[in-house]
Amino acid sequence: MQTDTVHTQPGSVPIHQEMAGYGLRLLPAAGYDVGFVAETGSIGFAFDCQAGSHAIASDRREDFVRLPNTLALTPSGCDIRSRSEMGGEYLLVSGREIRLTEGCYRTNILSKSASMAAGRLRKWMLSDTPLDHLETEACINALAEAGMKPQRPGKAARWMTGNRFRKVADRIEADLGSNLSVAVLAQEIGVSASFLSRAFSAYCGQSPYDYIVSRRLQRARALIVSTGKPLSEIALRSGFSSQSHMTASFRTRLGVSPSKFARPDR
Repeated sequence: MQTDTVHTQPGSVPIHQEMAGYGLRLLPAAGYDVGFVAETGSIGFAFDCQAGSHAIASDRREDFVRLPNTLALTPSGCDIRSRSEMGGEYLLVSGREIRLTEGCYRTNILSKSASMAAGRLRKWMLSDTPLDHLETEACINALAEAGMKPQRPGKAARWMTGNRFRKVADRIEADLGSNLSVAVLAQEIGVSASFLSRAFSAYCGQSPYDYIVSRRLQRARALIVSTGKPLSEIALRSGFSSQSHMTASFRTRLGVSPSKFARPDR
């Protein structure tokens, strides 16, 4: 049984599809307060960094941070209460065929193959393209296998502590609409640009460049569905050099154009 409250912006609503015995939900980047007991096993993939509090199989709430591009595994019967003021875009795959061998909730599982599979599923769901059974199953299997065989953190990933990551991520968010550079970000924390790129990628599965583009896309999507501003203005406010640059990034990374997202009445 699941009860949830998701605070969405206009035009930003969950997308739900059924395929090959699996339920797929693409949840928007919005605040939420949910409580449920998982009826089946599920695999979650966080496209964005999330922070909040949760209680897993207990009444005791704890603070949590979900890193971007990581998996969470939830076994059947697990009792979850979770709350986040900001939330983040999230892919949830559930079904009776998802059997988690360890039988316990696990999170922040990093895998490059999982990022690729989740990205493909998101493209299909955003574009309303009919999902191919074989390709969908292949993506879900890739997510499941990645959860069972997580990447081992290397030296660079161990250096990138949570505090260091938050410092870089906060600076990116504050200056998202400006001309960001990895060199300036690296200088602020006293390392070389090449080392920051390696450490950042090892820690959250994305290079600083890809992370910045993904955050710009999220800001643009939020502005599109919540304001009546022209797309050219939204592009500049989100850090893109032009509307055409923004449109190309939408099509390449999300599989849709900005006009796909519903806009409020002006």
